Formats: sequence, C-alpha cells, structure tokens
Amino acid sequence: MSVSSFAKILTILDLFSVNRSVINVDLICQELGVSKPMGYRYLKELVDTGLLKKSTNNVGDYVLGSKVAVLDYISRTTDPLVQVSIPVMQDIVKRTEMLCLLTALDGQHCIDIHHESVKNVETLVYGRGCPRVLSAGSSAKIILAYLPKKIQLEYYDFLAEDLAKSKFAHSADEFIQQMRSIKKQGFYVSKGELSPNFSSISVPLKISSKDAPWALSAVMSSNRLEFMNINKVVDVLKQATEAIEQRVILEDV
Repeated sequence: MSVSSFAKILTILDLFSVNRSVINVDLICQELGVSKPMGYRYLKELVDTGLLKKSTNNVGDYVLGSKVAVLDYISRTTDPLVQVSIPVMQDIVKRTEMLCLLTALDGQHCIDIHHESVKNVETLVYGRGCPRVLSAGSSAKIILAYLPKKIQLEYYDFLAEDLAKSKFAHSADEFIQQMRSIKKQGFYVSKGELSPNFSSISVPLKISSKDAPWALSAVMSSNRLEFMNINKVVDVLKQATEAIEQRVILEDV
C-alpha cells in the first residue's frame, strides 16, 4: 500500500464526528475524490482491521468498529500523564464536588483526554474524547494564552469570525491583548460559553517547554459559579498542576 493510499484510509476516520456516526461509500468518494471501487477497497481495509464495521441498520453504511474502543482502553490505562493525573484529579473532585477535566490541544480543536466526575453527574459538552471549539470555553482559552504570539495569530485567523460573534475579540490586536491578560492572570473563567447551564475554571498544565500546555479545569453549574469563591478553586487547581508537574519530573514521564 502506498503512503498516499494509507493517508486516505486514515482520512476516512476523520469523517466521523459526534454529528456523523455513520458513513457510506458515496460520502467517501465525494470527500476523498476517489472512484467507488477504490472507496470500497479502503472500507474493506478498515473493516479487516476492526476500525470499522458494517452497520446493521442500512446496507452500505459503516460505523466505528470495536478496535476503536480497544485502542481507547489502551490509551486510558497506559498513558503515563493520565495515570499520574488521575489521583490528583480525583482529589479535586472530592474536595470541590465538581467535574475535573484534563484537556489537550489537537489541531483546530481541544480534546478532553481524561475526566473525573462526581457520582452520577455527567455533562454532554465535556468528557473524554470530546472535541471542542477553540473559540469558547476556559480550557481552550487558557491553552491559547500560553502559545507563542505567532501561533496565536495563526489561530486568530482561523477563529476570527467566532471570536467576533462572541464579542471576545474583533481584531488580531484585541485578541493578542486578551491572551496577554489571561496569561498574566494565570487562569480563565468561562461563564456559560459552551453551554448556558455549565461554567468552568481552567489553569495551564505545563509539561514541556516545547509543546503547548494542557489545561486542568473544574466544571460546575453556572448557577453555582455565581456564589463561588473563584480564587479558592483556582488555588486548588494550581496546587494540582504543581503536583502533576512534579510527578512528571520524578517519574520521568
């Protein structure tokens, strides 16, 4: 298999999203610009590896296969940074009774890598593997605030329309100023930016000087945020990031 063919096969997996859980050969041919025989060949390769399986609902439709769940399990149980972070995040949940998130930058989105939650409390806008926009939410903005200015401007070009709609920034200069303010403050509070019912507080988790920081966040109801001592929550999060960063150094993660 050529590198080009392999890349196109992997691109098929990018066609899946929360809003598109089923694909078919017509969609693949349209998105990848290939013939139907080639589209079916790519699908067969993915089915044979377990990454896709045929849908039981409609002939010709495909959904993600069981191998995806296996890979997620391996990642969850072996990722050294996640393993180091879990007990610290569990302590945050115990102390605050809030959802706790570990989030990383992933291209044009940020992705929740791990979450710990209060028993029986879950949200649909947060959670492991959930891709979220970079124009809203505390995780995204605290990560962007700690990127080099050149990269921040590249993201601004991509996010400009959404940032203007949310009245966060109407120009590149205003965006850079906002980023500087967030970085100077050392945390960011999102008040219902992703969902009116939920708000969050994030601080940076700096694992490597070469890579973008991660974000450690506490998520609560927007109503609860109104009566909360934000500085106390920030202190808890900052103590947690220091503990994680120290463990990373000690355990050479």
